[in-house]
Amino acid sequence: MKVVIVGGGFGGVRAALSLSNKSGVEVKLISSQSYFEYHAALYRSATGRSPLEVAIPLRDFFAYAKNVEVIEDTVTTIDKQKKFISGESGSKYTYEELILALGNVTEFYNIRGLERFSYGVKTVHEALQLKRHMHEQLLATETERNYVVIGAGATGVELSAELVAYLKKIRKKHKIKAPFTVNLVEAAPRVLASMPEDFSTDVLNRLKKVGVKTKLEASVKSETLDGIYLPRGPIKSHTVIWTAGVVNNPFFSQSGKLFRQGKSGRVEVDQFLQANQNIYVIGDSASTTYAGMAQTAIHDAKFVAENLLRKSKRQTLYSYKPKRPIYAIPVGPHWAAVLWGKVRIYGRLGWLLRRLADFKLYLSFLPLRKALITWRYGFVEEEVCPVCKQ
Repeated sequence: MKVVIVGGGFGGVRAALSLSNKSGVEVKLISSQSYFEYHAALYRSATGRSPLEVAIPLRDFFAYAKNVEVIEDTVTTIDKQKKFISGESGSKYTYEELILALGNVTEFYNIRGLERFSYGVKTVHEALQLKRHMHEQLLATETERNYVVIGAGATGVELSAELVAYLKKIRKKHKIKAPFTVNLVEAAPRVLASMPEDFSTDVLNRLKKVGVKTKLEASVKSETLDGIYLPRGPIKSHTVIWTAGVVNNPFFSQSGKLFRQGKSGRVEVDQFLQANQNIYVIGDSASTTYAGMAQTAIHDAKFVAENLLRKSKRQTLYSYKPKRPIYAIPVGPHWAAVLWGKVRIYGRLGWLLRRLADFKLYLSFLPLRKALITWRYGFVEEEVCPVCKQ
């Protein structure tokens, strides 16, 4: 059985690992980059932690996989009839079963100036670029600074709270005493709008306690070099970070009528996560109940891989059942809010559970020693600034 997997994120890597070293299975994992990124922890790389925690070479996952070939290429088209996909390199990859785990991309909603002037934390490169910008800005002037994070989803909440602590630390290193403000801007009436209201309120109270100023029901109208414009007036800032918008990978909409996309832009799939004959869509790209979470991508990948193995043995296929994820959201150093079904856990215990959840994710991909080394990088400070290294 020839299986081609497109995407080197949680879903793609887990699917390939689940099929590794299986008799009669040949796997090609195609990714646009040579490394895996742990998106949920990228904000830590922007605020002083080592990027080695969030960027792992794909080859590290498959050191002992004899039937998995990792290919760096960007897929452009699918020929459903002849069962092959084409890449930007000009190569064609034939398949019997195709798994698409492409994830999503940043969306700016045509807000004027946003793409040009804002920073992001969607990739390692963006996170390190933001960190470099903040250090360069420290030396530019000692006047009061405003930092703006747009989007009060999990990433925006985590980043804004961590940003307060990080800025205090590096400004102290540089002996800068001028005040600063971190603003969290959200179009919805509350932070974490998709979660229970009481949980959202508890997180909001914690944000206020650590020093984040929240502006709710405030849709960004535009951005310039000097700040953003809201319905109730502008905020002057040279550091605006966009975390509010993502859309499904454009590959799906560019593939004509091959995929049906719902209102959210995610691909509609059947009870086997199949979007078309022998073509499966998993993770963020699939229109499933808990799409958008790393835990869901891993669950989807294991499910499809198991069904492909059963299919090859002519066994009855399982039907997909969504698995409710556990939400663990850090809000400043050593504090996190955990939503585990109906259970709420806050504070240092919540933070410890989040770090253990990170380790569990690494352990599901990597050998114990490598997982432990990677996880420990989340505690390692890394700065290029000679002053902050002291």
